[in-house]
Amino acid sequence: MKLKLSIQKDLKPMSPKPLNSGDTIGVMSPSSPFMPGAIDGGIRYLQEKGFKLKFGKHMNDAQRFLAGKDVERVSDFMNFIRDPEVKAIVATRGGQGSQRLLPFLDYDVIRANPKILMGFSDTTALQNGLFAKTGLISYSGYVLTIAPNPLIEHSLMSCLKGEPYHIHEGKAVHSGVVEGILVGGNVSLLCALIGTPYQPNFEGKILLLEDVGVEPYNLDRLLSHLDLAGVFDQVAGIVMGEFDRCVSRLPYEGTVDDVINEWSSRFKVPCLKDFPYGHGERRCVLPIGKKIKLDVHASAVYVSG
Repeated sequence: MKLKLSIQKDLKPMSPKPLNSGDTIGVMSPSSPFMPGAIDGGIRYLQEKGFKLKFGKHMNDAQRFLAGKDVERVSDFMNFIRDPEVKAIVATRGGQGSQRLLPFLDYDVIRANPKILMGFSDTTALQNGLFAKTGLISYSGYVLTIAPNPLIEHSLMSCLKGEPYHIHEGKAVHSGVVEGILVGGNVSLLCALIGTPYQPNFEGKILLLEDVGVEPYNLDRLLSHLDLAGVFDQVAGIVMGEFDRCVSRLPYEGTVDDVINEWSSRFKVPCLKDFPYGHGERRCVLPIGKKIKLDVHASAVYVSG
């Protein structure tokens, strides 16, 4: 028997104000520490785009696999939320640990000061948790350790400026056209939110999925978790991105494509796979918490301004 989790109703989505040249972006590390020099290119990129940067006090901290203590990372995030000069926040990298911040954030203050948040991978937990608790729309697919390609640049700048864009890529699994709010991101982090107060409401949503470095059997377990939680029965559409470096150590266990093909064949809603979102070289930025249009026949995702 599949479970249909009882969670809070959707809050009205909050669109943060678009950025203009000269606006200030706060840089922080909500998850793991970064290697020396790893974000230099990202800093130059945003500065070349005309943005000013302000750096979190604990941005360079490191404590085991975390970028400092939870209270310090929360402090950097909330300080940027409260700072009237800062118009957006960008994560230095993913890794591990953003979900640890969720119990300590001041959601009333965040609701009163909606700002752009850019993140990816581990930031899935923070972004979906923020949407569940405040309705804040955020942008998934970019952190400072990522070198922008033309697809990232086009989609990222469109998001930051509040401009419409569309991406025509991917392979059709189940045809159909559907509109709905986009939730999800990294499968492992999304599963970590199931059954918590920070789980998004999946009813009528379009579900975005990707992962990296998980063996096929583990990916199957994660997708089974979502299925048993009733997620696939609630969503209105599914966009399956890339599952990079998801290789089995034992050849007889099959491939990640075997897992993706089996699960996608079960879905009963419009579904697109091999979409350029994930940890591969071909990737884009997408808005978590915003209504998008999925046209599987055209292999396209449309994002309004």
